[in-house]
Amino acid sequence: MRNYLTAECYKTFRRKYFYIVLAVCLGLELVLLGCCWLTLSWGNPNVTFSSTAVLVPFLLGMGLCAPLITGDIVFSDQYKHNTLKNEVSYGVPRARIYLGKLAVTALVSVLAALAMLGLYLGGCWLLFPHAAGDGQTWALVGYCLAGAFPLWLAGLAVVNACYFLIRSNTIAAFTGVGILLLVSQIFQLLGLLIHPVFEVIRQFMPNVMVDSLANMAFQWNYVGLCWLSGLVWFAAATAIGLLAFRRKEIR
Repeated sequence: MRNYLTAECYKTFRRKYFYIVLAVCLGLELVLLGCCWLTLSWGNPNVTFSSTAVLVPFLLGMGLCAPLITGDIVFSDQYKHNTLKNEVSYGVPRARIYLGKLAVTALVSVLAALAMLGLYLGGCWLLFPHAAGDGQTWALVGYCLAGAFPLWLAGLAVVNACYFLIRSNTIAAFTGVGILLLVSQIFQLLGLLIHPVFEVIRQFMPNVMVDSLANMAFQWNYVGLCWLSGLVWFAAATAIGLLAFRRKEIR
């Protein structure tokens, strides 16, 4: 397993795809920081470290879409290029293939998230005025990240399963988006039209829980619920994906 992970990491990090995508995301962050700095320089006293850094908790839901890119970076059209078929033909265990790519996708996602958070929060700290509420802002950001992390992992596991089970990366990506973002809307509608139990189920969808974190600040029991729900989603998606991949005919 260790050699397989090393090979997957080597293949992933030597591709330009990862660095181009990361550079684009970091560039967009610099644009956002630049706009905030211009607003401050034009005399707006409301632009401070706290007012800019507090955007992070309200943008965490976008992180659920990140596995669509990081998963694509690692999976890299393996059906199209027959590399997945070759790995299976050479006798690499399917569980090793599946879990190895899942682990590397998680590594890529975490590294990208650290780079983006580091740039944005570091820029906020260096560019904008500070006040007594800075400590509270750091605490809120930390609280929301603590709750969002397992939900991101859940989304990553769902998307990884889609890439393995669907031959088209494009269709796999749309399916992942549908599961992570649209199913909750369907449950909301069913809750209104059929039975409130669907609304209860909806509250445990990763996107709903991520969006709720900022509005439930410092309720650490909710962070615990996020971890429980995220790990259940992660385990279920991984088990379903791995079981189906083991039975799937690779053409």
